[in-house]
Amino acid sequence: MNFKRKEVIGDCVLYLGDAMEILPDIEGVDLTVSDIPYALTTGGVSLSSKTMSGIFAAHNYANDGQLIMTTVPFPEMMKAIYEAMGPDGDCYVMANDKNVYPLMQAAFDAGFKLHNILVWDKVSPTPNRWYMKHLEFTIYLWKGKARTINHPESKQALRAGERNESKHPTEKPVSLMREYIRNSSNHGELVLDPFMGSGTTGVACANLGRPFIGIELDEGFFEMCCERIQRAYDRPDFFSNAPAEIIVQEQMKI
Repeated sequence: MNFKRKEVIGDCVLYLGDAMEILPDIEGVDLTVSDIPYALTTGGVSLSSKTMSGIFAAHNYANDGQLIMTTVPFPEMMKAIYEAMGPDGDCYVMANDKNVYPLMQAAFDAGFKLHNILVWDKVSPTPNRWYMKHLEFTIYLWKGKARTINHPESKQALRAGERNESKHPTEKPVSLMREYIRNSSNHGELVLDPFMGSGTTGVACANLGRPFIGIELDEGFFEMCCERIQRAYDRPDFFSNAPAEIIVQEQMKI
């Protein structure tokens, strides 16, 4: 396996390196949950107007599609994820509206089948000239034999405000990833995130008692993932086994 560094924290195995070089040596994954990297398209509010802030502020984003500098072509990415999974399992991959179709096509070509398209309501919108954007999408796929989720009463949309627990520009709420993991895995089943980013999927796995494999290319973000996951083990989340609705309500109070 070609990686620069390996860290084991509890039941989490973390690799610093290129996911496309590491994934071929991983097998038997039961569930993949990942906010995959993709280039942002041009558009939105002109940066010259100085009306955008946060990750889209002028000093962070040049409106050139390169907020996340390293991207992997969707066909290669989805094929590698498919092959790392066991014979049966679920896969959740996130995308914005512009990338839903090409990502789905790549998933189908790799062998995945579509369960559903889920929605994350971020609450806070991103300025745009064609309706402000406050939604992101999760493509919920399966491989092999389709499995019923653990909580079939769950709804397609999950509302959870953005958190700033790390310095990663596209950090996702732990409650969001935790919802996917608790629905599509059981204790002892292996969860994969080949593009860890801020480590949120790993934190959710630590909360829920799931073994986890995470991969991150950026050394600074990798260190951050290690720190966040270690903290998750040191300070178990009181809401880790609570229903998603309660998790989101508590998060919105913060």
